[in-house]
Amino acid sequence: MSNDTITQSEAARRAGCSRTTIQKHLASGRIIADGSRVNLLSFNEWLETRDDVQNGVQPDVQPPLHPRVQPAPTGAPAPEQVAHIVSSQGDQSQILSFNAARTLEQNAKARLKQLEFDERSKEVVEVALVAATIGKEYAAVRRKLLALPAEHSPSIHRCKTVADVQERLRVLITRALEELTADGGSTLPKGV
Repeated sequence: MSNDTITQSEAARRAGCSRTTIQKHLASGRIIADGSRVNLLSFNEWLETRDDVQNGVQPDVQPPLHPRVQPAPTGAPAPEQVAHIVSSQGDQSQILSFNAARTLEQNAKARLKQLEFDERSKEVVEVALVAATIGKEYAAVRRKLLALPAEHSPSIHRCKTVADVQERLRVLITRALEELTADGGSTLPKGV
């Protein structure tokens, strides 16, 4: 009989639930099995973070075991109980417990679902789509401004002074930019 395992019945008694509940959590991997027995370290972690109890209702507190039946304290955690997570800060790594790694995974999944929801509700758009749309806008502005000399050089040629040329160019450029915005030349989606 190993010191770092307990029977399924003992685990159920400590948790204040049925053996069937313990077996369900063993099957799902929330509690680690050691043969037909329950790994004590994984059971204690599960017991601290269990989410199968009703809100505000704690399981009945069970009386402590007789001193000779108490499990021996465990040393280092079993390799199955530790998840190795590489942080995003360079080559440093940190060790997380199984429950901390599980929480990290659940948070990442929740953020991913939120991002997918935001994409469907048009709260966020892809960078490539924005870049392509802005590229089309800039191309339209460029075409319009590059066409000015060819279309209006005869009228600019008739100007007598530098001030007349400047005023004529200002009017032509302003008119071209107003046409781009007023004629529905904008291909940007609403809200971008």
